[in-house]
Amino acid sequence: MTQTYPAILRGGKIEWGADGPPPLPMDAAVPVQVTILGTTTGTSGMGAMRLAALEAVAASGGADVFGDPVEWQREQRIDRVLFGREE
Repeated sequence: MTQTYPAILRGGKIEWGADGPPPLPMDAAVPVQVTILGTTTGTSGMGAMRLAALEAVAASGGADVFGDPVEWQREQRIDRVLFGREE
């Protein structure tokens, strides 16, 4: 079973919280999985970049180039003979 412990990555080193794992051997490599939950640096322009990308898609016609989705679904649902039920 995978266990998860809260920690902070600072300067390339992990700082364990109060509920960190049991003591780890200092001379052995220990495999870990790290998930970045959030950051406050380097993402200030991401919202504007996402908005610009969505506006570019909308200006180019967006999903309209694919045609009518309802018509596509009707074409996909045309009755077909089921295997083993040939008449």
